[in-house]
Amino acid sequence: MALEFLKNKIVLLMQERDKAISRADELIDSVQEKTDRVIQLENEKRDLQSRLTLADSEIDSLHDQRDSLTTEKTDLEVEVEKLRRENDSLQNAIDTFEVAFEYKEKEIEGLQRQIEEFNLEMDELVG
Repeated sequence: MALEFLKNKIVLLMQERDKAISRADELIDSVQEKTDRVIQLENEKRDLQSRLTLADSEIDSLHDQRDSLTTEKTDLEVEVEKLRRENDSLQNAIDTFEVAFEYKEKEIEGLQRQIEEFNLEMDELVG
């Protein structure tokens, strides 16, 4: 009977050992799954950090381009203002020239009349 009791006790202990081994295997599998998930998340994190760094670089580049364009815009505005002043100056010169031209035309007309009058006087004296 004691032998039977010990056999039953050994069988129970072996069953408990098998359950413990099975539970340990389940825990090892669970730990491995969680480890794999952690590795996957770390890889995703590195990828996202890399993409964030790239996005930051692109933003910095766009800021630099914006600053450059702002400078170019300012330079162009200065150039446009300079051209406007030059255009105004040229228009004033044209207006002055037109007035002087009209004055010279009147002066020429006056001289032509004087020549005609002189020619008439000469014709009267000669003729």
